[in-house]
Amino acid sequence: MQKKAILAAASILGSLPFSISATAADAAAGQKTFEGTCAACHQLKSYAGKSESELETQVKGIVAGTVKHPKKLTLTETQIADVATYIFSSEPK
Repeated sequence: MQKKAILAAASILGSLPFSISATAADAAAGQKTFEGTCAACHQLKSYAGKSESELETQVKGIVAGTVKHPKKLTLTETQIADVATYIFSSEPK
């Protein structure tokens, strides 16, 4: 019985890296979205010090209309995550 549990756990853990990478945000796609939608008015350095989570929350708020923004943005959840990842990964560490 214990061997079955260990094998099941190993199987689940072995598949995690593939699951995580398949759903991870795409910084390259985020760069394209940022450059096409945001870069005309915003610079990356204006987001310095914000966590990826904070960035994603802020963009979600803009899209939802709960955060003031001069233009209405229409982005998918994937695009929002990608943009947040791009901004965060582009920040000098």
